[in-house]
Amino acid sequence: MDYDGLRERYEKVYSGSAKAFPEECAIIERALAFSFSLGPLLRARPDSKEEYLAAFFYRNCVYLSAAYHMARMGMLDPAGNNLRTVFETIIWQYAYLLDDKQFEAFKKIRLMEAAKFSALKSGEWSNTKERALENLRRKFNLQKSMKKLYRKEFYSLLFSSQYWVLSHKSHTSTFGINHNTPTMEGGTTFDKRPEEVLDNLKGILYFCSENLVCFLNCFGAMVGQAQIDRILAQANEVNLAIPPAASLVPESEDLPFRVRARKI
Repeated sequence: MDYDGLRERYEKVYSGSAKAFPEECAIIERALAFSFSLGPLLRARPDSKEEYLAAFFYRNCVYLSAAYHMARMGMLDPAGNNLRTVFETIIWQYAYLLDDKQFEAFKKIRLMEAAKFSALKSGEWSNTKERALENLRRKFNLQKSMKKLYRKEFYSLLFSSQYWVLSHKSHTSTFGINHNTPTMEGGTTFDKRPEEVLDNLKGILYFCSENLVCFLNCFGAMVGQAQIDRILAQANEVNLAIPPAASLVPESEDLPFRVRARKI
């Protein structure tokens, strides 16, 4: 088989998913287009917390858009990789928004990583500098940040189930490995388990909603009430199209924006 044959299989699933799940696809596309339109609203100071939070929001839009295209073609494991990145980025956004120490550590790590990249070229990066960088990463890692943001039971729910599934799509694993197009037997995702495509579309819907709500919590004070109402309306349209699930908005903090209550 040449690559044109492979492309035909991807295109078969892409068109099939649009016909099988038109409502989910239409809502995702509206949410993504709307999310991308929010970027120009933000005018943050260079190197400010708001500038980085805005960059993370935009990156989430890009990763969600890529995950959508891959899921539509049946490339489900790569789509899951992108969703894991979105999950982590939203967690980091809340960590930096609510904890100045976390944000300062992020900026320090960023500078150290830039210095490492430069020093590696000249052979000047030392073991001492590497240990200092790794110690800072360990001190402010994702798990510790999540434990600060969420109560114990909620942390276990998010990390041990939702994040666990996404991580297995990122690491070397046979978890779901034959639910991609083309399958190891030479077919397509739709031939084997079309519900896998739908599950991934619902996951994308979930993160579209969470990304919009995170935007409001980070930048609600920078946009007018009319824009806030539009964002909430879009987030709620997405939210109503998926089953109840745990929101990533930290319960322990008095954040102003939440969407339809979800059951755990």
